[in-house]
Parts: sequence; C-alpha cells; structure tokens
Amino acid sequence: MVNDQAATLRTGAASDQSTGRPPSRLRCIAVGSGKGGVGKTMVSIGLACALARWKYNVLIIDADLGLANVDLQIGVEPVYTLQDVVFGSCPVEEAVLTTPYGPDLLASSSGAPEMVNMGGARRELLVNELIRFAGRYDFLIIDGAAGIGQSIVSFFSAAPEVAVVVANEPTSIMDAYSLIKVLRQNAQPPALRLVLNMVRTLGEGEQLAARLNLITRKFLGIEIPVAGVVPYDFVVGNAIRARKPVSAYAPGSAPARCLDDVARFFVKQSAVRKGEVPDGRSFFEKLADMGARGQGE
Repeated sequence: MVNDQAATLRTGAASDQSTGRPPSRLRCIAVGSGKGGVGKTMVSIGLACALARWKYNVLIIDADLGLANVDLQIGVEPVYTLQDVVFGSCPVEEAVLTTPYGPDLLASSSGAPEMVNMGGARRELLVNELIRFAGRYDFLIIDGAAGIGQSIVSFFSAAPEVAVVVANEPTSIMDAYSLIKVLRQNAQPPALRLVLNMVRTLGEGEQLAARLNLITRKFLGIEIPVAGVVPYDFVVGNAIRARKPVSAYAPGSAPARCLDDVARFFVKQSAVRKGEVPDGRSFFEKLADMGARGQGE
C-alpha cells in the first residue's frame, strides 16, 4: 500500500531494479506559472534539453493533465501516455519515449478530466510506477498545469523545487504571486525560483523580478532567487510551430542561450549547495502521502 511505500522511501531502501540507485539521486523540478500563456512549457523543454545535452539523464513528465502539449512542442507522437499507465495495463517503461533532443518524455493527453480528478488508488499506482522507474535519472522536470486549483497546487507542493515562470504583465505577476503565496502556506514549502520570460531586455527581466520580490518580501517575508531571464524573440513562436525546442531550432538565439543559463543555475545549485538542495526522495514521499490521504477520503 501507499503507506508502506512511503515508509520504504524514508528508510532509503527503494531503488530502481536495473540500477540499484534510490530515487534520492535525482533532482525533481516542477515548472509552474499561475497564469497560462507565459511560456511555461517552452521553459520546461528548454531546461530539460540543456541538461540532456550536458549528459544528464532527464525525464520530462507532462503533468498538465487537462491541456497537455509537451509532445507537440518537442515533436513526438506518443503511442502511450500517462493515462495508459494509470488506467490501463501499460508499464511506465512502454509509455516513456526518448525524444530526438535528449530527454525522455512521459506524455499526457489533453482533455482528460479523469486524470485531473485522479483518486487515491490511481495515484498509488502512478507513484509506485514512478518510484520503480525513476532511479535511472538525474533530473525529473515536471511541466505542471497553469492555475492554483487544488490538484495543481497539490502536485507542486510535493515537488522539492518549483520554477515559477512570469511574464511582464499584471495578470501574470498577480497569478504568480498567488501561486507562490499558496505554496508558502505548506508546512514544508518547496524551494522557489523565478524565471522571467518574454521580456524585451534582460534589464526588464531583472526589474520584473525586483518588483515581484518587493511584494513577496512585504507580504510573505521571502525573496525568491532568479534562475534566469529569457527575452522575447520571434524564433520562439517559430520553434513551437516547427515542433522543435528553441535550442534545436535556433541554437544561437538569445532565448536558447538564456535557457541554457537557467539550466546552469540548477546545476550550480546542485554543485555549490549540495547539502541544501532538495532531492527526489521528498517528492515521492509527498506523492505517496497524498495518495494515502486520497484513499481515506
């Protein structure tokens, strides 16, 4: 049962069958935004592709369970999806596919209300499958849904690290603050980082981060580190239409270079502050606990 699985994780005994390495070796980074349409998925893919290019083993999970589109943006057509793992008899190994750009992908399906309202028993199945499979990876990049609904916030709350993508518009700033505020209410809130996207200049991105941190300092008593700034460029839209990551479509462009900088931020955090960086174990523990609570409801 889920409680048994969570207990096993806490003792450090859970490991991938083929590697013998526990899930704690991997970094779990969720990417959220509060508001949709600010380039969250593009950032998730750019981060994952940069890490894979540097020889890290990376798995992207499309956790936008209602409006999934990672597969569209990265140019693959999955045979199986997360839904097949949860509701069918498909093992996660068969649902995960290797993309042409390095990361592996566990895709989801758009318009799947049964996934949005997943119950405790289904979540138990998913957690067990992920625990069994995840030990072979260095990074797990979770492309979450926009908004602050209960199921969305629960998933982000389980992640050790959350990158909040913000654009320079009032609704994006307010929704990002709302997401940050909700996540900070947890007993063990995730480590938050800002990614400023679609700004005209790097300076504008820095000013945007300063404005948002002014609000978070005043009302939440925290300042959120900036993982990176990604400027607006028409090549991003062209890359999405071509179904390619920005780094593959326009490798020398400013957005591609800046997405690499975002990835370097997370790698540097792992190298410089290794003892303080949350690892994957807490993610699986919290997911397991969510499943246990769901079973009791």
